[in-house]
Amino acid sequence: MKYLLCIPILLTIIACSSDSSLEIGNDWINSETTFLSIDTLTVRAATLKFDSVVVSGDRVLIGSYLDPIFGRTNSESYFQLEPSSYDIDNEAIFDSIALILNYDDYYYNDTISRQKVEVFNVVDNIKPDSDDYYYNTTTFNYDPSRIGVKTFDARPLGADSLHISIDTAFGNELFSKIQDNEITNIDEFINLYKGLLVQPDMTNNTAILGFSKDSYLRIYYTIEDEEGNIEETWDFPINTTYSFNHISSNPEGTYLESLTDQEIILPSTESSDQTFIQSGVGVLSRIDFPYVKSLYEIAGTGSIIEANLEVSIKKNASTVNLHTKDSLALYIMDANSDVVANAVDALGEDIYGYITEENSEFNITRYSFSIKNFLDTKMSETSNNDDLYLAIYAQDYYNSVDRYILYGENNSDQNKLKLELTYAIYNDN
Repeated sequence: MKYLLCIPILLTIIACSSDSSLEIGNDWINSETTFLSIDTLTVRAATLKFDSVVVSGDRVLIGSYLDPIFGRTNSESYFQLEPSSYDIDNEAIFDSIALILNYDDYYYNDTISRQKVEVFNVVDNIKPDSDDYYYNTTTFNYDPSRIGVKTFDARPLGADSLHISIDTAFGNELFSKIQDNEITNIDEFINLYKGLLVQPDMTNNTAILGFSKDSYLRIYYTIEDEEGNIEETWDFPINTTYSFNHISSNPEGTYLESLTDQEIILPSTESSDQTFIQSGVGVLSRIDFPYVKSLYEIAGTGSIIEANLEVSIKKNASTVNLHTKDSLALYIMDANSDVVANAVDALGEDIYGYITEENSEFNITRYSFSIKNFLDTKMSETSNNDDLYLAIYAQDYYNSVDRYILYGENNSDQNKLKLELTYAIYNDN
């Protein structure tokens, strides 16, 4: 361990601590106190992958891209539709039909190349599993005869929407059934039209695109009257309750290829001193502090005053196209790789890692997590907490495909994963 000693008298407590809210109990008043700055406690990092991830219905994610580190990542979207009404003028004439997907500004990887998506008619009810959740592994059967296809230049930040023309026969049939009162309510509609699947080209696409849930299927029709033709539209919004993204990856030929089961752990020492995070598909970094209780070996009664986990993104791993966010989420998991709780501070507030250093010249991005409360739990003698670990997630873990490559514990001092803590020791007179 490396120590930094303050003069062991009570008056130095404020001078050696920048935290004006530090609470000092009666036991400290009649004691000599020493503050130690320690950054050499062993930290072990590893990567694991959940068998499945609950996915959010807040965004339509469609696309595919190939990454040399993570393999090919795909996202296709299932969603049920809900007509805005079931009443149409008997004199109305069907013109065309299109799926309108409104961009929500999210994208991942290269949008310069042309992208391709296809639309299919789902033949199963798009209902969640028995626990009322959709998972990234959930799928439903669909008719392989596509009803729409679009090859396009993606413009997630420069256009409002993506317009995908749908097969005229499909649209005319839907229009006629409602016009002829064969469909008059949602149950009758869902009985005939379960929903849509929008699927990317999983071989040639280079990006994953985000679209908002206020997207819709739109029918264009005309009503003839004495003054001429009146052009109208009729929308079928996405039912956000019954929609989700099926996100998958093929990590063949990468370090992640071995993660075929949730309990398989890939130490950073076996992956070139790196750990990995990828939203949507369930990849995360696990952090362990195997010898934190060695602090008890320091003579005297001690307490952790401050503890920060410092994590750095690998050089050149964050780019304009493979962008990272300004914070990371933190959870607690057990030896079975099950998440048991959010990581929280002493006030019960969720802990996030925020960027504390960002140097574009040297391509350094470092996050810091305040983990005193977790280490206090690890050191507690009241229960067996040895098999508790920290799990680092990306933000929007259930609603994106963001990926991170983090340095492990054996990198240079500038970038290595490390724990920095302040430990106070006091001895009763």
